[in-house]
Amino acid sequence: MSKNKKILTIITFLAFFTLLGVFFLILYTPTKENEVQNIENIEITKENEVSNKIVKTFLEINGQRYEGVITEGMSVYDFMDKLRQEGKINFTDKNYIGMGKFIETINGIKNSGGQNWIYYVNEKKAQIGVSNYKLNPGDVVSWKYEKENY
Repeated sequence: MSKNKKILTIITFLAFFTLLGVFFLILYTPTKENEVQNIENIEITKENEVSNKIVKTFLEINGQRYEGVITEGMSVYDFMDKLRQEGKINFTDKNYIGMGKFIETINGIKNSGGQNWIYYVNEKKAQIGVSNYKLNPGDVVSWKYEKENY
């Protein structure tokens, strides 16, 4: 192969790979419109993540309503403790190994003489303890001081 043919072959290969590089650069370089769309998609995703994990819910004690924010996986007890830390309610509890927390006093009213604090979720009497009941978005927890019927 002559020297001129070798140079021409090298120049052809270089031109081919240069054009190929420019093609991929153009193909994979995001446009401003794509960047804006990607940013909007990220913002919507973040909003959905936040809205799926943090929601307002309510705690009612003898008809008085308290509003608070819960996060995913939060128990009734966790929610009440958060409201207590915010100074909205006051309560005492006792921990029973294997069973969890038992609420003894709410806002100064103590369980006694067959009357106890009983909690309901969405107007249905709860069947598990407050530290084990995981709240769902939109749940309304109601505490009623009533005589327990066994």
